[in-house]
Amino acid sequence: MKIYLTAISRDVSRFLLIPIGMLLLSLPICLIAREWFAVLPFLASLLITSLLALLLYLLGKKPESVPTKQTLISVALSWGLIAAIGGLPLWFTAIAMGEAAPSTVRDFTELINALFEGFSGFTSTGLTMVLSESDLPACLQWWRSLMEWVGGLGLIVFAIALLEPLQDQYALYQAETRQARMRLTITRTVRRICIIYALYTAASVVLFRVSGMDWWPAINHGMTAISTGGFSVTDDSMSVYGAFTKMAIVLVMVVGAIAFEQHDKFLKGKLFTLWRDRQNRLMWLLLIVGSAAVAAQQYSTSAQFAWVDSIFQWTSALTTCGFSTQSIQLMSPTNKLLLSLAMVIGGAAGSTAGGVKLSRVLALGEGVSWHFCKLGLTSHQAYIRRINQKTLSPDQASRQVEQAAVLLVLWLVCLLSGVLVLIRLVPNGSVVDAIFESASALGAAGLSSGISSPSLHWLGKCALMMMMWMGRLEIIPVVILLTAPFSYVLNVFGRR
Repeated sequence: MKIYLTAISRDVSRFLLIPIGMLLLSLPICLIAREWFAVLPFLASLLITSLLALLLYLLGKKPESVPTKQTLISVALSWGLIAAIGGLPLWFTAIAMGEAAPSTVRDFTELINALFEGFSGFTSTGLTMVLSESDLPACLQWWRSLMEWVGGLGLIVFAIALLEPLQDQYALYQAETRQARMRLTITRTVRRICIIYALYTAASVVLFRVSGMDWWPAINHGMTAISTGGFSVTDDSMSVYGAFTKMAIVLVMVVGAIAFEQHDKFLKGKLFTLWRDRQNRLMWLLLIVGSAAVAAQQYSTSAQFAWVDSIFQWTSALTTCGFSTQSIQLMSPTNKLLLSLAMVIGGAAGSTAGGVKLSRVLALGEGVSWHFCKLGLTSHQAYIRRINQKTLSPDQASRQVEQAAVLLVLWLVCLLSGVLVLIRLVPNGSVVDAIFESASALGAAGLSSGISSPSLHWLGKCALMMMMWMGRLEIIPVVILLTAPFSYVLNVFGRR
């Protein structure tokens, strides 16, 4: 396989303009909060990122055409590199604060912890090395929220909307796990997505403020809820808030897990689109059934119907947001497995949520249904195949089911690998906790059974970072990136 390194280099340099802009936007926060100790760390991060972008730009050039595989490599490499850059402000700030830093900030003097936070932030996962969010300086609270807000929508979406990538824009758009076009061109589509995203973010902030949050938590939680990220600026996540605020957060998490295509139709006045779409109907069903199951299981162990917390936890898992109102560690193994299943399923395709996605669950369900229906047909009968009210040809239907099945198999292989690594590295860790943590990382959910912490072995942190990266890009681009050097070497020796 020929690798277009110069094209990849040039496009990655353009994508690096996103974290450069984010760092510039964060500097005023340091000044407003009078956190002078953070100015130089953010400037140093800005300088390093800018020099790297300039170097890649000078090394790159635009080829006449780039195959799809090269586009996937560019996207995977950009995500991995930018996620690593996300850890630099945390690392430099912790070093600058020195012994005066709170213990939760001092944990970031270990580079692996800062990198973990960067990967979790930009992949909008929400697993964290922070033990006390309220002890973080305001600039770092903001940086964590901003990473999730940008990563939740997608780095490539922002790049297409604001910049001009050299590679095929639709291929880039697809590489970031999106398909639907809401406008005639991809540029106009992503700009419409950005407008909707900004509108919903502002509405979320206002809703949270009205529901009882102060402005600073409302701003940060508005950003991390609509992006289905899960980072918080309060200790113990959302447990400090009352029932009204919790239900307001549930509403925003659900909104974040609905496809932007459906939001676009809804804002145009098509009010019933949120029910007519089969992904949404499946999500409503799962929200009701899952919440009842979690509440019933909790009642069986504690003799209390904690309806609000049960609805909140199940919604947080299914939308892969990662907020919590109670300790996951104290939950029963059954509830942990139920929440793990929700994180595997995830939200709608084309939303900010992670997981396998509801559209693929529907496709696999239809495939099973078609198989049994065909068994009852005679040689003169045919079966009409439909997915989401669209009639498909046999080839189209088979292709959709095949794609969903391939991704599910890859998902299960990665999940099993993560479980085996965590079981080996976590002292006295249970299989259920390992499954939960792996599903959370791979599904970009962020709920934790207690495994993700500064005390986790560095290899375990690397495994979770890898799963977050692969899960955000739905595995295939990262696999192509990691296997590209081996494919190139094999091709070279094969020609000889």
